Amino acid sequence: MHLSTILSLALALSPLTVTARGSLGFALGARNKDPGGSCKSSTDYEADFEALKKTGANRVRTYAVVDDFYQDNQCQVAAAILPAAKAKGFQVILGMSADTEVKYQSEKNALSSVLTSELASSVYAVTVGSESLYRKVSACTLLPRIVDARNTFSRLVKRIGTVDSWNKFQDGTADPIITGNCDGQPSAPGINFLYTLIHAPDLEGAANMAEG
Repeated sequence: MHLSTILSLALALSPLTVTARGSLGFALGARNKDPGGSCKSSTDYEADFEALKKTGANRVRTYAVVDDFYQDNQCQVAAAILPAAKAKGFQVILGMSADTEVKYQSEKNALSSVLTSELASSVYAVTVGSESLYRKVSACTLLPRIVDARNTFSRLVKRIGTVDSWNKFQDGTADPIITGNCDGQPSAPGINFLYTLIHAPDLEGAANMAEG
């Protein structure tokens, strides 16, 4: 599923929505476009930020702390992008992959080794899971990972939640995450930082939904 717009970071294709609903920003990949898919360095990210400054954007989103698409060439995303963001005056919505417990724990350990009080000002938010609900991870499986991330990183990051396809918030799939209630038993405070991913053609309809 290719998602071209983030509601709270709506792209320039809908200026009215940008003005009314959120801030302009972009999702950044972790790899360069060379044949080998080399990992972006802090210098590469700084070049990205210089280009994005021309749009007026000052926030970007990533998908994982460590990009392991190529197991033999893993990219240390957070370690590379956060110093660049600080140098260029950007903030990062930092994604943590969380579809499995093993992957989530690996991401948490990697972020714990990178995130310092000096770099925390460059983190706008941490999102635990990226379209996890869309990929059939249950809300009650994802919720404890979000809560654990909040317990781990809330001293440094104020906004910790999740991000998913807008229809998963609309159809009730995400309700346990929003309410903190699984199987009728309250298990945690509701997650009040939610980003909605939408296709560009769905922008008008999704804009009627509440975003955190």
